[in-house]
Amino acid sequence: MNGYRLDKSIETDIKPEGLVEEIHGRHPMDDLLRTERLPHIWCPGCGLGTALTCFLSALRKSELDLDKVAVVSGIGCTGRVAGYVRLDSFHTTHGRAVPFATGLKLGNPELKVIVFSGDGDLVTIGGNHFIHAARRNMDISVICINNFNYGMTGGQAGATTPIGGYTSTSPYGNYEYPFNVSALAAAS
Repeated sequence: MNGYRLDKSIETDIKPEGLVEEIHGRHPMDDLLRTERLPHIWCPGCGLGTALTCFLSALRKSELDLDKVAVVSGIGCTGRVAGYVRLDSFHTTHGRAVPFATGLKLGNPELKVIVFSGDGDLVTIGGNHFIHAARRNMDISVICINNFNYGMTGGQAGATTPIGGYTSTSPYGNYEYPFNVSALAAAS
């Protein structure tokens, strides 16, 4: 026995990284998900795991050539998605996922480029890039996970925080009108 200790009462020959598969079998998304990086970093109750599962399910059903798919993400909780997908993926700097994706698409028009980003990264910090990519009608897909605040850094108000929404920086309620992300893209 190698003596891998999982806790004080369990000793096994199975390496810790193989234990989940040994007990439960392969993950149903193992072909699209880097399961060796699980468990994920997201908080209990966060919807990002569900959003990622829905995205990967849709990708599987799309019948796209996965060798021609690139996922780009920025900063924040949603930005961590790039590290979990078993695809060509790029984790970029704050607010710059869209221009990075634009460069990928211009450099290789055959790629299906998908940006997976949070509202703070996409339309608060990277709003100008988002607007101009929409204006140029860039052939990229953008998925915005909108939690209406800067979630990873303490819950500050952002460009999508509703009027009256309470955040760490708007304890009496947000007084600024939020962006309607879909309308902003359509109007551009």
